[in-house]
Amino acid sequence: MERKTKIIILWVLIITGFLTHSLTDIMPAFWGESIAAMQPPASVGMITFMMFLTYTFPVIGILLTIYGNKTTIKINIVLACIMAVFTTFHLSELFMEFNFTQLFILPLMAAFAILLTKESLKLNKE
Repeated sequence: MERKTKIIILWVLIITGFLTHSLTDIMPAFWGESIAAMQPPASVGMITFMMFLTYTFPVIGILLTIYGNKTTIKINIVLACIMAVFTTFHLSELFMEFNFTQLFILPLMAAFAILLTKESLKLNKE
């Protein structure tokens, strides 16, 4: 498989992982359970940051891969590294507040982000 295709697939898997991560927390509402958080609502700034990181960031990575040159591939590497660090830290949520359903999602997202970084570095060397 072509390396650019692998990178795009990994970006899409990360987006899908974030969607599934959120959906897993919402699903109990379909069975009549309350999903209201005990914490105060998140600020607009935090929500904006999360939407940027979970959607805009990967989309930029995909576009840089598709239409990129050597410079944009380097930017993609930076984005991939940031995503790998974020998803790995996000995985630490399981240690603070264990959620069995997230056990199937968060480790895969971290693995995909690390693979993404590895494949992006290989693309840069080609």
